[in-house]
Amino acid sequence: MTAATSQQQWYAVFAGSGALGMIMIDVTGTAVALPSIQRDLMLSHGAQQWIITLYALTVAATIATGGRLADVFGRKRSFIAGVVLFALGSLLCGVSVDLPMLLCGRVLEGLGNILMGPAAALLATEAFGPTQRGRAMGIYSALGGLALVFGPIICGALVQLGGWRWAFFVNLPLAAATLLMLRAAGPATASPRGGIFRPMHSLLLAVALGPLVLGLQQSHVWGWNAALTLTLIAAGAVLLALFIIGQRRALEPLVDMRLFADRQFAADGIVLFCAQCALVGQSAFGAIYLQRILHFTPLQSGLAMLLFLLPLMLCAPLAGRLYDRYGAKLPVVTGLTLATLGLFWQTQVLPRADFLLMFPALIVTGAGMGLFLSQAYTDGTARVAEDRRGSAFGALDTVRQLGGAIGMAAIGTVVAGMERARVLDIAAKAVPEGEARAHLESLMEQAIYGKDEAVRALLEQWPAVASALRLSAAQSIGDGYYVGSGMVALGLLAAWVLMRRKPAALPQNAKMVP
Repeated sequence: MTAATSQQQWYAVFAGSGALGMIMIDVTGTAVALPSIQRDLMLSHGAQQWIITLYALTVAATIATGGRLADVFGRKRSFIAGVVLFALGSLLCGVSVDLPMLLCGRVLEGLGNILMGPAAALLATEAFGPTQRGRAMGIYSALGGLALVFGPIICGALVQLGGWRWAFFVNLPLAAATLLMLRAAGPATASPRGGIFRPMHSLLLAVALGPLVLGLQQSHVWGWNAALTLTLIAAGAVLLALFIIGQRRALEPLVDMRLFADRQFAADGIVLFCAQCALVGQSAFGAIYLQRILHFTPLQSGLAMLLFLLPLMLCAPLAGRLYDRYGAKLPVVTGLTLATLGLFWQTQVLPRADFLLMFPALIVTGAGMGLFLSQAYTDGTARVAEDRRGSAFGALDTVRQLGGAIGMAAIGTVVAGMERARVLDIAAKAVPEGEARAHLESLMEQAIYGKDEAVRALLEQWPAVASALRLSAAQSIGDGYYVGSGMVALGLLAAWVLMRRKPAALPQNAKMVP
């Protein structure tokens, strides 16, 4: 191997890491920027949660499609298309003047994610032979981890200095650098092409998830028993069932549902689904809580997120050693137990608006997530023969992203619904009906959006209302966290019941299903 060839191989690894870094920075940066976006665009909780939900929904509906397109059209083509789409989406988000424009940008980012994400890991690892593949994957993962840690700090500083738009603009130079490294990699990014892409499978999944998530998310506006809410949820559930039945019968399924016939694999999928439900909600509403309730700056908010992210990263290697020695059940059950306790702890301390009570819960939750997240993927892919592990990973990732979309919709609905009820109650107790009540409710609504003028007016005219409104928001976010802690507890139950202590390794040519 010549020096030039070795350099090209490492450029391929760095290109893949660049794409992973863009995804990680965008996830944490958007969370840090949410309160500023809400204030600038005058968004309610129900409206602003679409910024997270629509991105998660786009990824959930198309993540399996991205892997299939990378196989059919080649890793490099898929990767380039994904990076370009992600950059265009970030640019559109950064120049947005209203919510619909911002949401269009988020959809483009989601489509870019699913095209470049699966291809990034494969480009990084397949550039080398088997003897160096582990080292390449280690560097790829380490660089992605650095982006996860420094993302909220960098984006917090950018938002504080230049505004929320820079949380998206930061992706543009990263995209350019990633494409330059890919070009420098040259033949190291060559990959085989093959397989069949059936767009109807992808379309049916997207059509099923759309009404299901919309019904959940808008239920606090329309009412849980409203005909439109029930119709959308029922229609989405029926279409999702049809998708599952079709995938079980397909010769080349987009998502191989037959894998879930294995109880261990099914447990891994349930764990990932439940965990992502809680993770997405904590990421979004945690940043809102820190900035709106505790009055942290965006940079302080980014630094506070490290209390969750660092334990997550530090516990992941320990989880790997536990998995190698004892199997998946010990690290997964232990991690889920800690995460459940940490999230429940937060439900109790969030209404008190005291960060000193909150930060130990963040550490415990992060440590718990670090113990089981990666091991659920490791265990799931280990349950199938080597030639089917790509399908297994795609199935698990689809289930996880679906959990994120549904979780954000459910948690956001609880937060928005509870806060709306409390706001009306506070206004009714403070002022009799009439113009004064309408004026107060208008000020309270603007204060919820984060408008400084409204907050100052409340403090001057109705200081007791301002204090009650702050505590009401804290209690409402705490109510939303009950959903997250309940979902993680459900994952814990599934792991305890379905997982074996140490499943026997399958032979290389084993098949789980006929």
